[in-house]
Amino acid sequence: MSNTSNIIACRPGCLDLPLADALHKLKEIGIHHAELNTDADTDFAELQMLAQAEEIGISSLSVVASVVDAPGVEMIEHAITGAAQLGTKIIFLAASVPEGGYDDGIAALRGLGAKADAAGVVLSLETHVPFGHNGEIARRTVEAVDSPGVRWNYDTANVYYYNEAGIDTVAELKKGLPYIASVHLKESARGEPLSFDFPVLGEGIVDFPAVFRMLGDHGFNGPYALELEGDLVNGLSVDEQVAKVKGCMDYLASIGAA
Repeated sequence: MSNTSNIIACRPGCLDLPLADALHKLKEIGIHHAELNTDADTDFAELQMLAQAEEIGISSLSVVASVVDAPGVEMIEHAITGAAQLGTKIIFLAASVPEGGYDDGIAALRGLGAKADAAGVVLSLETHVPFGHNGEIARRTVEAVDSPGVRWNYDTANVYYYNEAGIDTVAELKKGLPYIASVHLKESARGEPLSFDFPVLGEGIVDFPAVFRMLGDHGFNGPYALELEGDLVNGLSVDEQVAKVKGCMDYLASIGAA
């Protein structure tokens, strides 16, 4: 039976189309939420108009930025303001610092987390180095920041990409479970470090039924965002890219997650 309570979204950049056309394709597939990229110049009223025209909910925004330089901080603050304007509670944040800058990053995240919390928004840190590449590190980061405005975005495949062989996505999920605010759904072909082999969901090693079961038992229903990247979609026709997204949705339906 399909779990209609789960918020299943997609990052529309997996389709080589203008944003409005990509959102239309997602709706045709049966996806009703999206995670949308932002930068320093994003017009949030325009984003809202495009999404509303296709009846697509903006379940999260996405920012890639340094948290310790002025342009990056300004970009994140702009996204916080925009998320509050849109009524979007989650900002997926691929946060970076110079090598060796973890402690400075924690201090910066405290300030940004306070601003996010005041706006009713959560900065959800990507499963990336240095703040959240596995469950132990993510937990350490969130507890060090100590703000309800900073949590963890769990990526089901990145834990394999960024860690030594032998790590397990379900075990890492359990370690960071109390701090998860959003999830990227991505498959890993063989669990190999630094491998960009991210196939259609269900065609690799990620135990998605266990992932959804653990999160569901914890009371989490999303946002879950499909992140299709690498050779899975690069260089394909739009029709082929759409087929990959549909394959992922068909798999989620088959395990009762969508």
